[in-house]
Amino acid sequence: YEELTPLLSKLRSQQRQIQRQMRDLKRRQEEFVAITENMSEGFLVIDQETRVLTYNSAVLRLLYAQTPTEEGESVYALNREAGFRHCVEEALAGRRCEQLLEKDDDCRQIIASPVEQDGQIAGAVLVILDVTEKEQRERLRREFTANVSHELKTPLTSILGTAEILQNGLVKPEDIPHFAGNIHRETERLIGLVNDIIKLSRLDEGGGLGQWETVDLYEEARAVLEQLAPAAQRKQVTTRLQGGEALVRGVPQIVEEIVYNLCDNAIAYNRPGGSVTVTVENTAFGPRITVADTGIGIPREAQGRVFERFYRVDKSHSSGGTGLGLSIVKHGAAYLGAQVELHSEPGHGSTFILTFPKIGE
Repeated sequence: YEELTPLLSKLRSQQRQIQRQMRDLKRRQEEFVAITENMSEGFLVIDQETRVLTYNSAVLRLLYAQTPTEEGESVYALNREAGFRHCVEEALAGRRCEQLLEKDDDCRQIIASPVEQDGQIAGAVLVILDVTEKEQRERLRREFTANVSHELKTPLTSILGTAEILQNGLVKPEDIPHFAGNIHRETERLIGLVNDIIKLSRLDEGGGLGQWETVDLYEEARAVLEQLAPAAQRKQVTTRLQGGEALVRGVPQIVEEIVYNLCDNAIAYNRPGGSVTVTVENTAFGPRITVADTGIGIPREAQGRVFERFYRVDKSHSSGGTGLGLSIVKHGAAYLGAQVELHSEPGHGSTFILTFPKIGE
């Protein structure tokens, strides 16, 4: 029928147009899925009735959720915590909302934003971020700031108190050297603390630490033990150096700081009549320095924390140091690419092993 030809032509044209649109929609959907599935962040879209419209697999991982099994299941099936529900409710009410969810040692940030259509709230978009490392760093920063304030305040308070006593003439002439000695000792402690904080800050920033050179661990250890000889004598601790030449690549100042802090701790936390043995050798894994002492040792539960800033296992056995020595060891070793091992048992001493990369690796 010739009279039907225009209608059939129009139908064919519309069908081709629909097919093109379907192909375009399918391509866009595939692109959207490819993008969202490769996101490390969780992405979730819901409607006004809290039904899940689309999501990526990261959502399930970050919310510890199971895959929704029913069509249009409520978003609350993924997570029912109060903070999550609050974010959803705020977004569906037209307000942007951010919330932190904490579970065990993990921390998630929920960012919920409303979606408007024709002036009405049609749903919401939720983004879930893993901010565990960020929150841990923030917590460490707060702890570090609080500890620095405390550690700085202690010697300053002692210096101020002693100076006021001297200023008011409440000290006998023969006692002045004793009080002046207290001021001198606390001032040295304060300077040492500030210097250690500066060293840690430079290690954190990773810049301006000096030129890399070839350093002999054996000679470095020998010089450090000579420097610490008076302290070892006061503590009645015997020191011994064994092994031979072991060359490493590194910043000489950082290598010296690492060796000094390890040996200083080994002497400070030792027992009268104890010993410190420093062994320098070349191994199949690289140059190695081992510092072993016969001191008080470190409980197993505290061994993971001794490298934290200002952490002391037992404050009653404090050596009077800044509490930053092992933290400098850890950060310095990381900067030089060295590995740190600790073996210790309470009452039987501690052994710190530092293995450096082979030259050229």
